[in-house]
Amino acid sequence: MSMVNKIRKEGVHSKVVFEAPLPDPFSTILKKHNDDVMNVFRSYVHTVCDYAARRGDSAKQNQLPLSKVAIHSEHTVTSPSSEHGDLMADMKTSSNKSTTLSPFVMTSGHKDEDLHMFDADISQAIRQGVHIEHSKIPALIPAEELKDRRGKPLYINAYAYDFYKHGSKKLVGRENRLQSGEVYDKLNDFRLVIASISVALVELGPSQDNVVKAFVQLKDEYYEKFASQFAGVKNVY
Repeated sequence: MSMVNKIRKEGVHSKVVFEAPLPDPFSTILKKHNDDVMNVFRSYVHTVCDYAARRGDSAKQNQLPLSKVAIHSEHTVTSPSSEHGDLMADMKTSSNKSTTLSPFVMTSGHKDEDLHMFDADISQAIRQGVHIEHSKIPALIPAEELKDRRGKPLYINAYAYDFYKHGSKKLVGRENRLQSGEVYDKLNDFRLVIASISVALVELGPSQDNVVKAFVQLKDEYYEKFASQFAGVKNVY
């Protein structure tokens, strides 16, 4: 079947492709929340790493994580008259001292005070022996600020929003090249997240609060669209 016939059969719709940036008021609130969370988390990381350093695990910090090869520093500055005495003395006195960052990260000139520069994945920058699960940090990077390790922009697929607009599982599957089972799983996961947030807000917030009412309405509307496309779905919330 040609693409024209598919569109005629399934209907024309507005496809967003990528999620649009948040409106300015929401973006400002989210940024404030992220800053507060990351400030607390960085303090926690500094405290844990400082404790680990005082516990005496510094000897392991010069070991490469995969090969386990140790980089030893066995130069001893005994006298400025030695061939490299002045240079080694200057390097030793000017070297950065760290309890938080990995020595290998510090070779690029970073100090413990620069931990905020690694907010995208703190676990890759801190000393060995301290394990931080970055995915557990309750912060959300706005879509327009997402970047990969090379600094290139990352984009969030808008399939959940598209489905809310047109309510067609066929269109979601076709335009995202997903199998029918994948379409169900992805949309159902999003539906359950919305439902969980809605239930939590109803339990914690005033019943007449506009945010509470908005999420309850969103939950109900998303469920209706989802149930119309997938038979046998029960609304468990």
